[in-house]
Amino acid sequence: MQVFKAYFKVMRGSAISLAISLSVFMGLAVLFSFIAPKTAISSFEPTKIPVAVINRDGDSELAQGLVDYLAGTGRLVSYPDDEEKLQDALFYRKVEYIAIIPPGFSDAFMSGEDCAIRKVIVPDSTSSFYVDMNIDKFLNTVRLHRLYSGEKEEAQLVAAAMADLAVDTPVTVRSFGRLPSSHGPYSYYYAYCAYALLAMIMTGVSSIMIAFNEKDLYMRNLCAPLPKRSMRLQLAAGHGVFALGCWGILVLGSFILHGKSLLSSGLTGLYALNTLAFAVVCAGIGFLVGSSVKSYGAQAGAMNVIALGMSFLGGVFVPQTVMSKSVLVVAKFLPSYWFIRANDAISELSRFTGDSLRPIYGSILIQLGFAIAIFSVTLLLSKERRVSYL
Repeated sequence: MQVFKAYFKVMRGSAISLAISLSVFMGLAVLFSFIAPKTAISSFEPTKIPVAVINRDGDSELAQGLVDYLAGTGRLVSYPDDEEKLQDALFYRKVEYIAIIPPGFSDAFMSGEDCAIRKVIVPDSTSSFYVDMNIDKFLNTVRLHRLYSGEKEEAQLVAAAMADLAVDTPVTVRSFGRLPSSHGPYSYYYAYCAYALLAMIMTGVSSIMIAFNEKDLYMRNLCAPLPKRSMRLQLAAGHGVFALGCWGILVLGSFILHGKSLLSSGLTGLYALNTLAFAVVCAGIGFLVGSSVKSYGAQAGAMNVIALGMSFLGGVFVPQTVMSKSVLVVAKFLPSYWFIRANDAISELSRFTGDSLRPIYGSILIQLGFAIAIFSVTLLLSKERRVSYL
C-alpha cells in the first residue's frame, strides 16, 4: 500500500486550498439558510392595499357605505382633502390608491345617471385593479338591490349590499402526499454542493495526478518492482476515498445545518445519492485535469474555468427556470445541468411513485454516464503520454 500511503502524504500539500473551498461553501450555505424561505404556504390571506378615500359627497349613506366597505377590504389611510399632501402620500408610497367621491355622486347614482368615482394611483400600479374590483363590486351590488328589491332608501340598500358582501368564501390550502420541499433551505444547500464538490475534489485529485505524472517520478515508478496494475488500483482507491470523504463532509454539514427539517422531509437518501453521483463525476474531471496539465498554475486556471463555468451554465448559481432555451441546450452537455435537474426534481417531490422518481434516477444515471466517458477519455490520454515518455 505504498502508493496509497503516498497519496495522502501528497494530499497534505493541498490542504489549504481544500480548506478555503470548504469554508467558502459553508459560509454560503449558512447565508442561504437564513435568507431562504423555511416553510411552505399553509394559509391564504388577501392582500390589503393602502387606500385613501376623499368623500366630497357629504354625509350620504351610499358614500359612507363605500368608505366602510373599502376599510374592510383594504387598509384605509386617513388624509385631508389637500392635493399636495395626497401627492406626497403617493410619492412616498404611503397610499397606493386615492378614491375621490365627487359631490352629488349618491344622488346621481340613485337616479340611474352616469357617475364615476375619480381615482389617483401610483403609476403602473397593479394593485389598483384590486381596489377597482372592490368598488365595482359594492356599487353593482347596491344597484342590483335598487333595481330588483323594490327598496328605495339608501340606508336599506347599503345595509343589504353589505350583508351580501359580508359572505366570505373560506380558502383551504391542501397538500396531497408529502409536502413539496422546494422552499426548504436544504434544497439550496445541496444545489450549491455542486460547486463545493467541483472545487474540492478537482483540487485534490488533480494535485495528486500532477505529482504522480511528473516525468522523472513517472519514469521511476515504471521501473519499480510494484506492478503497474497495483499502482493504478491504489491510486484509484485513493481517489475514491478522497471523493467519498469530501461527499461525507458535505452531507454531514447538511445534517448540522438542517438536520431536523431534512430528516422530516424524507428526501435525505435521494439528495445524498444525487450528490454522490456528482462526486464521481468531479473525481473524473479532476482525474482528467490532473492528467492533462503539467503545472499547478495551469491547474488553478483550469479549475476556476471548469468549476465556475459548469456552475453558472448548469444552474447552480442561476436557476434553470430563468435561463434561455439556447443556454439550456448547451447546458445539457454538462453534468452539472443534470445534477441540478435531479436536485430540483427531488425538492419538488410530493410522493414516491415510479413516475415521479423516474426523472430523478434518469438524471443520476446520465451523470454516471458522464463520469464513465470522462474516465475513458482520461485513460486514453494516459496511455498516449506513457508512449510519448517511452
